[in-house]
Amino acid sequence: MRQDNREEHPVPDRVVETVMELGDGRRQWGTGYVIADRAVLTARHLVVDAGGAPVRVTVRGMSSSEALPATVVWTPADPTVDVALLELAAPSARLRNVRWGRIDGGRREVAGLGFPSRQGRTPDGVRHSDHLWGWVTLQPRRHVLSVDVGGPTRRAPDMRDSPERVQRWQASQWSGASGTALFSGPYLVGVLSSDADPDTYDGTRLHAVPVSAWWDDPEFVRERRRLGLDPHCYPVPDPAANTSAAASPLARTAAEEDLRLAIAQQIGAFTSGWHGVSEEADQALDVHCSAVGGEEYARNAQAIPITHDSIHTYYLALSPGRMIITGPSGSGKTILALRLMRQLLDMPGQPVPVYFNLAAWRVPSPDIRRMPPDARPRALAECFEGWLVDQLLENDLVVTWKDARRLVAGRRILPVLDGMDQLLPDTASTEPASSGSVLDDLVCALDSYRDIHGGSRGALVVATRARKDFEAEPCDIPLPEGSVVQVERLTWRQIQEHLESARGPRDQETNTPVDWGPVLEDIGAHGDQSVAARRLDTPWKLTLAEWAAASRHVTPDDLIKHETSDVEVEEKLLASFVPSVHGYHSVHTSGTSGKSPQQAMSWLTVLAQHLEQYRGTVHGVPLSGREVVLARIWPVAGTWRVRIAHLFVHTVPLVFFSLACMIAAVCGPGHASDFFTGRWPSLTGATATRFWVALGLSGALLAAGAYFALRYWPWMPPTHWPLLAFAQRRTQGLRSRRGPRRIVSGLEIGSAIGLGVGMAVMLAFGWAPGIAAGAVVAALFGWFMEAKVGLDRTLSGNFNPKFFWVLDTLGAAIFAGLGALLFPLLLDYSWTTGLAFGGCFGFVLGFGFFLVPWLRYITAMTLARNELPWRLAAFLDWARKAGLMTISGVGFQFRHQELQEWIVRKGPPSASV
Repeated sequence: MRQDNREEHPVPDRVVETVMELGDGRRQWGTGYVIADRAVLTARHLVVDAGGAPVRVTVRGMSSSEALPATVVWTPADPTVDVALLELAAPSARLRNVRWGRIDGGRREVAGLGFPSRQGRTPDGVRHSDHLWGWVTLQPRRHVLSVDVGGPTRRAPDMRDSPERVQRWQASQWSGASGTALFSGPYLVGVLSSDADPDTYDGTRLHAVPVSAWWDDPEFVRERRRLGLDPHCYPVPDPAANTSAAASPLARTAAEEDLRLAIAQQIGAFTSGWHGVSEEADQALDVHCSAVGGEEYARNAQAIPITHDSIHTYYLALSPGRMIITGPSGSGKTILALRLMRQLLDMPGQPVPVYFNLAAWRVPSPDIRRMPPDARPRALAECFEGWLVDQLLENDLVVTWKDARRLVAGRRILPVLDGMDQLLPDTASTEPASSGSVLDDLVCALDSYRDIHGGSRGALVVATRARKDFEAEPCDIPLPEGSVVQVERLTWRQIQEHLESARGPRDQETNTPVDWGPVLEDIGAHGDQSVAARRLDTPWKLTLAEWAAASRHVTPDDLIKHETSDVEVEEKLLASFVPSVHGYHSVHTSGTSGKSPQQAMSWLTVLAQHLEQYRGTVHGVPLSGREVVLARIWPVAGTWRVRIAHLFVHTVPLVFFSLACMIAAVCGPGHASDFFTGRWPSLTGATATRFWVALGLSGALLAAGAYFALRYWPWMPPTHWPLLAFAQRRTQGLRSRRGPRRIVSGLEIGSAIGLGVGMAVMLAFGWAPGIAAGAVVAALFGWFMEAKVGLDRTLSGNFNPKFFWVLDTLGAAIFAGLGALLFPLLLDYSWTTGLAFGGCFGFVLGFGFFLVPWLRYITAMTLARNELPWRLAAFLDWARKAGLMTISGVGFQFRHQELQEWIVRKGPPSASV
């Protein structure tokens, strides 16, 4: 951000709507920009008639219905230069002059703010604005800028359609935005014209008139001097001319493009299955917000309404871009943040918005708290940046640590932080000092987080409750610096319109819309004072009521009974939510849902209680208490119970392989009968060396197996290792796992397991039995693991099985080299034998070593069959589709914290529900 107190253009308060009065009573609307106290810049075709004569023009400021008269004081003699200058009858407030910019060549990023007609109007006739982002290139004609527009677009017509239809469709995309002033940084570089580029059929390329096209016009020079406009036209620097990352922060890297794709998938996965998150439901349940703090950040955004559709416009007007979204539980804070992410994602030059759950925030090192007060903020900020890097890697959003660090340090991500209120204890008396210090450290870290230049505070978005209600008394939650936006509760009109629209779930027995007559009568008669308006005042409560009524667990009459308290009604709605959703989605949604609502509720209770028990730092690993991660779920079956079983699973195959190695070393491959009958050769010379090497190898394998089986958290390969990162990029297509690629995966799994069994049998009983046993095991396990267990699919993103093939190959290459070197030197075998044995051994070892987390998970699920489904991931996927859970990073979390807390508090519902 700039530090010289100049305005960051485009400034919303300077954007005006132009209204041209046509002779036949019709009107034509467009956009203009106030460039000085009395001067407005707009497009020529918006202020002259067909003959080129000026007409009556009025302008209206953003969010204002007052029309101000304006006079056309200059238009170019050349009608193809689509620009005009207006003079207001009354001067505006004292404004700084804009700075003119000249583009001599190359490509520049631009931004504008206009009034496209597709945005619609408010009931009092005020049009909604929208940001325009894109890249401009100066055309050879020298008086045309080609604008590649980013942001939302509609479906394009077919290429075979008539040119007239294509032209109408193109014009409709940004109709009304003509006259928008385009800024590249602080410089005004052009004005958007009405001429859409005929070479595109997607409405994303427009034409603009560059400042250089009219700068030397004698009449403009005269008016420029009279109105006191800036007399200089500055060359706009080309970011591509400077290769340093700091000088060219807008240049997108491959890692940033990959991250954008990952975030788009993350938003879709996060919201899929949520009733109330579709585009139609968003429009029906649009939240209303108000700015309640941080006015110094929102000086340029005070006139912008804050809704689902305009949240990105409000955010982009903040300086710097720091927004704190607050509101009561269930009011839609997270949905509003996700809408902002979705709108910002495709805007060129904007940092990539990335969702982070602050429940996973790690406690800073005690050394930081012992630092002097003046050094702690910087250290906490560095801790926060390191946490962002770790989260990008752990959530599988970025491949390498270097890329993640570059994105964070270059401020190419916009942290969207959710759940800060979860860092408070559950009760006001539970470790208040410790918990408070964690939250205070986080707020200090966020306030110390700076932009790329180290001047202004860094851009971020935080969604949190401002107060947390305890049984004793409410507790205020400290908030970081930024524009504080409060999500308001639903009004009775919003509730009424939503219920009348019948967008909610239908009656599960009759498949007809639910009859909300009693509720609508109550709301219509008493408005905000009605019982229903009080009990359905958040989107979350309204969703609960819709599902309860659709399943007939709760009737609309139950929602307005005065003799029932609000708390009792909310308890009924929460108790009926899982059975209601189960009754519908167990039929309409694929996945493991359980035989009954009680069984599904029992599984959810086990998961919720596990999350409640394992929160905070457990054996050096920070756990959020909100996310069900398959790699961390195994303690649900008992920590020592699972590890002892895991030790047994490791020991049996390792003992068998070690015994086979001893047989081959003493008696030779395939002579198991001689070994067990005692017909051993004398242990001298090469035989003795082979015996001791085999014994040492067996001991090392058994010790490693015991260590990794009894280790509390299974070790997983870091995905940001350079070789693994390379493998992730090179196998992007292989991991889609469709058609023949599943066969390739099954072959990899079967070959590793079959090769291990075949080697052991061959060493003990000979070549023929070894080949036969290996082939049979490879076929069975390759099919079973891939088709039935789903080794890669079930645990994708948690145990990184997508890297198995490269780990197998890496192990084979390393041990093949060692075998070729050591077998001739120590064991008196040829180097080819060592090469073959080492390659096979390394291939199996690479597969088995990194299969440890998966074995821990399978062991735990097998032992917890009475508490959880064996195919837990299938149940979690069903719960996501049913709207009970969402995807968060590489894990699942309950759709709403209140639902998780209620399940922990109440346990499985009674049979009456």
